[in-house]
Amino acid sequence: MNAENVTVIATNFLKRIGNKSGLKPKRVSLEEGAYIVEVEMKKFMAIVRVDAETHEIKEYEIQPKGEEASFVSFSPKIVLMSFGISAGVYVAFYFLFKMFGF
Repeated sequence: MNAENVTVIATNFLKRIGNKSGLKPKRVSLEEGAYIVEVEMKKFMAIVRVDAETHEIKEYEIQPKGEEASFVSFSPKIVLMSFGISAGVYVAFYFLFKMFGF
């Protein structure tokens, strides 16, 4: 068994339990008779432990990724909604002030 085979076993397992897309294997290591496979997902990091002899999944853990601070962390949907609300408020105040003669 090699790192490539273990990675295939781990990613196939993660797909079977519902994590179908965005799987990026990051690291494989052999520790105490078990392969440890780290797989990055969109918002999570999975750690899968595969027995080196039996090729069975011994345990797995899925945890949130440590997010790095980023200026581009806004989704396009939120940006468009914010812009739309701002434009709506601007237009409402424009007509309100125009109506009262300000």
